[in-house]
Formats: sequence, C-alpha cells, structure tokens
Amino acid sequence: MSLVNAPALPRPSRLGIAVLETLTDNIVSGELPPGSTLPTNPELCIAFGVSRTVVRESLKLMEEKGLIRAKQGQGTTVAPRNQWNLLDPLVLQSAIRYDENLEILDNLIDVRVSLECLMVKKAALTMTDEQLGDLRASLEVLESLRDDPDRYLVADTEYHDVILVSSGNQLGRSVIRSIHPFARASTRYNPKVEVAEIQISHKGHVEIFDRIAAHDEEGASQAMYQHIMGSWVERKNARLLKN
Repeated sequence: MSLVNAPALPRPSRLGIAVLETLTDNIVSGELPPGSTLPTNPELCIAFGVSRTVVRESLKLMEEKGLIRAKQGQGTTVAPRNQWNLLDPLVLQSAIRYDENLEILDNLIDVRVSLECLMVKKAALTMTDEQLGDLRASLEVLESLRDDPDRYLVADTEYHDVILVSSGNQLGRSVIRSIHPFARASTRYNPKVEVAEIQISHKGHVEIFDRIAAHDEEGASQAMYQHIMGSWVERKNARLLKN
C-alpha cells in the first residue's frame, strides 16, 4: 500500500499499529528503498491522521527492527536490507508477502532444515521410550488424517514438534516455532495441498520415525532433509513453472 496514496486508515485501539504496518510494507516492498528519506514527522502525522507521539513511538519501533536509521540533522532514512531484523514477526511477515523470487522462503527453509536435521540426530540418540511412544502416537494421528489435508497439516506441525522437544534444543525449537508459522501462512510456501501430496509427505514421516526408532542418527537426519527440502523444491518448481 503506497504511503502517499493510502486510503483513510481505520482507527484501531493502538493507532501506532497502522502506522507501523504501513511503513514496514512501504519499506519491504521497495516503495521506500534503502537510503531513501522518510517524510518528516509532521508530514507523517498528517498522512496518517495521528499525533506526533504516535509517529515517534512507531519510528522508534521501526528503528529497533533495523528498518530505519535516524540521525540528528539528517532526518530518518531507510536502512540497508542486511540490517533488517528478519526474526521480527512483522518484518518477516512482510518480507514473505513481497518475496516474489522466493529468496526469503529459500532462506527460511535452509534455516529450518539445518536445525531440524541436527535436532533429529540428537533425538535419535537420546529419545526415551516414553518420548518414542509420544512420537508413535503422533504418527498414528497423521495416519488417520491422510484423506484430510487441512487437518493433516496441523498434525504435521505437532509431529515435528515432538521431535524438536525430544532433542532438548530449546533455542533451536524456539527459532523454528518463531519463523515456520509465517511460511505456512503464505500461499507461496503452502499452496492448496492435494491428497496425493499428503501420501508422499506421510511416507517421509514414517521414514523419519523408523530411523529414530532404530537410533540411526545419520539416517534420521537424511530422512528429515529429504522430507523438508524435497517437498519445498517440488512446490517451488511448480510455482516457477506457473509463472
């Protein structure tokens, strides 16, 4: 949404949210490219119909997210892309929305597959009988939902989370849980899934379980890599062919 041509904004309980989201979209979409100067605070007040306090608070949050830089006497400029905090939910959500070449999603998958392959190796070595029972129960839920793609995808996330918890890597789990929901919400990453695709995905889940149950750390890692990366490459190629 263009800042200059933006329609009248609704007045939410926190007006700063509208300012923050619109400016973030303007920056991430490239309407306000790196190095460009933002309108002055009074101009922003008029454009959004908000007070100077709301504008100042919004710009402060944007600076914390790495989107802008404010210098005394030089105004506020858009920061280089390599300074944006892509782990920030608002920035990541916007980046995925404008990710026409799928670069951000490629990065996200690289991070996810690297972490999950390491974590499944640890789980294969350390998973207790009780944890393995939990994973088996989660796999059985997936089995029962093979003809219901929407519910299967929800249970898919829960299945992977059992493995993440069992690995004992709390930081890795937090990173995955903070970034993956935004990918799942994107139709670029997660288009309408057919039953046939679920059958392929389920084979991957079964293979991961079998390798963990056999305490085969390398096999579990390879199965996880193929499961995540293989499905992403297929979806990405299908989308590129459509374009």
